[in-house]
Amino acid sequence: MCRSRLSTCWPPCAPTDCSARSTLSPCRQARPARWMTLRLWPGAKQVHEIATSLELVARRSERVGELLAEGIVPRVLVALVGDREVGWLIEAQSTWAFEYSPDWRQAQDAFALSPGLALSTRVHLDGASSRPVQWYFDNLLPEEELLQVWVREAKLESADAFGLLRHFGGESAGSLVLQDPGAPPAAQGLKPLPWSELSRRIRNLAATSMTQNAPKRMLLAGAQHKMVVVLQQDDPAKGIFEPLQGTPSTHILKPDSPSSHYPSSAMNEYFTMRLAKAMGLDVPNVYLLHVPEPVYLVQRFDRTAAANDDSVEREHIIDTCQLLNESRQVKYHSAHLETLALALDQCQSKMLARIQLFRWLVFNVLVGNGDNHLKNISFKVTAKGLELAPFYDLLCTGVYDSVVYAGADRAIWPRSDLSVAMGPVNKFADVTVDSLLKAGEALGLTHQTAERELLTMRKDLAGKAQALAQGIQQEAAARVQGMPAGADKQVAQAILGAESQLLRAIQHIVIKEMLTRLWPAT
Repeated sequence: MCRSRLSTCWPPCAPTDCSARSTLSPCRQARPARWMTLRLWPGAKQVHEIATSLELVARRSERVGELLAEGIVPRVLVALVGDREVGWLIEAQSTWAFEYSPDWRQAQDAFALSPGLALSTRVHLDGASSRPVQWYFDNLLPEEELLQVWVREAKLESADAFGLLRHFGGESAGSLVLQDPGAPPAAQGLKPLPWSELSRRIRNLAATSMTQNAPKRMLLAGAQHKMVVVLQQDDPAKGIFEPLQGTPSTHILKPDSPSSHYPSSAMNEYFTMRLAKAMGLDVPNVYLLHVPEPVYLVQRFDRTAAANDDSVEREHIIDTCQLLNESRQVKYHSAHLETLALALDQCQSKMLARIQLFRWLVFNVLVGNGDNHLKNISFKVTAKGLELAPFYDLLCTGVYDSVVYAGADRAIWPRSDLSVAMGPVNKFADVTVDSLLKAGEALGLTHQTAERELLTMRKDLAGKAQALAQGIQQEAAARVQGMPAGADKQVAQAILGAESQLLRAIQHIVIKEMLTRLWPAT
């Protein structure tokens, strides 16, 4: 009889009956339990629910079966694409593993989660120095201050990445959904998000995340506050909705950064993304609202409308760190031309991808974006292979290093760092036409192709930036003018003034500086 919670059978016996026997291994009455892996001792009912779920997983999972046979109770999450079981994420004694489901491996449309987690290998087990499983899933988590906010809200230890994946895994970048074994189907539907509630959450960002009371938990990497929402037919005028746990989102929403070092960040990203589209880069649709606080919305390129109804389907994507089997910690110091060329070599349409990425590289130089690191480049994954995904998270970081925002004593622009070094060139001030052309060649382009792309940027950028800024300011002014009189309108009007200052600084300090440095005679 199992009379103590410090020793137990597998599966755990009822408190007064030890007649249960596992198909995996006999009752081990005197064996120390491994429930510490679960971080807490669950109640008797929960124990048997977990035991039953793991027993069912063990019938299909080699790794879980082996661990249970050894008396080790792992933590397990089921990885789903839609309603299809891809495999199991398994953690035991601080070692992570991912095991593909046999059904997934045999499916004609199956794909590997990443090149480092090849479909040809059923069980991927992390080692001491190489940890492809943990690196892949860690790359789904947020960073810096936002990670600490999530840790507090989930009431977990900061080092418990698996616990965070379990808590927030209902929505992630790409197609994956992570859930407990045996979890019932998640509720589907939409919940309206009034502007007043959105405004309240933004005002409380210093204390909580955007999603603390949201109906859907999500995994989105990066350091900025954000949340997932649904815009019906990609139209903000039809309202903003929060998806319930079983409904895919369609857009990502970001407020202004709460940091005083990055004012008007929502307008910054909105303007830069719109300018990128005007310059021929492949970027998703973006929107800017004032509620009255600024809110930036970007359409998710890892979501598509279903062919036969109005539902939304998830598409699998990976960022460059996941593609190259790297930890997220290397997103900056591994961002060099050789790394990017290696990633491009894995694309199906290599030449198209090379042109697109060179265009992205040149654009980021000209608009002063020093945050174009490896996690800001993603790839769509299908059974046929990889293709470069639309670009995202584009903004002018150089403006915050200028005298307008940093002050005369701390301003370093244009001596700001490049995220992607071009040989010995690692500062915006040191970039030349020749270094850009050599960068294009390093990515696999001919000199002539690189020169053509560069000259197009030179010819069109300043004029399109000016026209776009004027149009955006007129649109924003009209929206605010239509607001009813009151405190919200006064707040929005003050915000418009700050945003206008930002747009002028981007054009006349950053873009003008880079164009003049590269082509002094123009």
